[in-house]
Amino acid sequence: MYGLASLAFLLEKSLMKQLCSLLFAAFGTLCLLGGCGGYQPEDGSEGSQSGNCLVNLELGNAEIFPSVYPLDIYLFDSRNQCVYDRTVSSVSEIPVFDLSAGSYQLSVFSGLSSGEYVLPLEVHPRQYLTFAKDCCADVPLIAGRSRLLLEKDTGVSVTLSYAVAALYFSFPFFPSDVSEVTLHISPVSSGISLGGDLSNDYSLAAVACEKKGGSWIAGPVYVFPADASRVHLSVKLKQGGAEKIYGYDYNSSFESGKVYRFAGKEDGKIEIGGESPVESWETGVDVELDLGDFEIESEEDWEKPEDGEDDGGQQKPDSGDGTVLYSEVLPEAEAVWGPFYAWKVVPLSANSVEATLLAPRQWLARTDDARSICGSYEEDGIGGWRPFTLDEAEAFRDQYSATLLELSDFLEDQGFDPFNKYDLRYLCADFSKTFSFENTRILNAGKTVKYGLRLVKVVRVEKAKKEAAR
Repeated sequence: MYGLASLAFLLEKSLMKQLCSLLFAAFGTLCLLGGCGGYQPEDGSEGSQSGNCLVNLELGNAEIFPSVYPLDIYLFDSRNQCVYDRTVSSVSEIPVFDLSAGSYQLSVFSGLSSGEYVLPLEVHPRQYLTFAKDCCADVPLIAGRSRLLLEKDTGVSVTLSYAVAALYFSFPFFPSDVSEVTLHISPVSSGISLGGDLSNDYSLAAVACEKKGGSWIAGPVYVFPADASRVHLSVKLKQGGAEKIYGYDYNSSFESGKVYRFAGKEDGKIEIGGESPVESWETGVDVELDLGDFEIESEEDWEKPEDGEDDGGQQKPDSGDGTVLYSEVLPEAEAVWGPFYAWKVVPLSANSVEATLLAPRQWLARTDDARSICGSYEEDGIGGWRPFTLDEAEAFRDQYSATLLELSDFLEDQGFDPFNKYDLRYLCADFSKTFSFENTRILNAGKTVKYGLRLVKVVRVEKAKKEAAR
């Protein structure tokens, strides 16, 4: 028979043995789990800790491009909220996404780090990144996108392609006393949305040529194509103290990923070749033209009514700061025109209008900050924006005070910032006054209160010249 002391000793020993067994079992389980492979989520932990879907992103054809890094990655959820926005410098930095089930839109861009493109102020799939100048760039933009419907872990392969067309120009037959050659190309798109859609707003690209040897050359120049049946090319020559402009319609539209070579010969002919310099560009088309096919035109021709037409007594309002835009599609009142909302449109002639454009962005700012925003703000490469004048503020308020929510919903659907507060006062009259949609009172602006800031710009829009069919 064991004494009480012996029983206590044996019981303690048994408990210690069981405890050690449990600790060794737990340690073995941790080692086993630590050896398991799987997707690595963004935070570096192993496997999804929340029961979400893991998404592994691959670039399916990156090897055919000279380089795709740095690469900008955007991921939007079904509410168009950005859930991921990052620039990666190598394939090893591409994350595995840990996402809840649902639908997503993925976009990737290569070329944004060049400084040739300008990002929108708001990260939204319907907001447009644009060219830094003249609706063209010296560095091509590569893009890819994919729509995801997540129910389980998956892998996504994104195919990349050029979002731009490549243009080359060479003119050897201009007179020796020509001092400057500028090309204007229309229509083109001024930008591409973060969702991957071209703006298709019928903009005008300007390209300066330089003289090398006996030829005036330019390129490669990269433009976003527009959905049009033809492309108009104007060549402006400065010769002595005079200017001459030659116009030609290329009877097809440009296509993204294609190369177009406008190469003139000594015999006065121009060849448009589509030879691809690298594998990632598609083959274009070949067209041969005589310089005689170019028709002499004038910038004044774009501003005057067509023959047999007059202004019809149309009102000729103040044309703002003199900004003139060229487009094959003229804006219409209370409608979206490219990246803008055209509030008022006044016809000037059969081929030109004056439009009051509303900026797509809205800010909440003090008066001094609002001045700084106004001075630096550009949209689609266009600066010179300002707040409403007092007359404009009252007219805009009277027009939309009863339908402000409907206007806001419409603007938001287009990717614009909404007017979403009846009680918010907006700056006007050179930042000295404020107005609201709730009442008709015009108040003096204070210095410490934050007000709504919505900018406008009055521009003249000329219809881009089209050649008559030959």
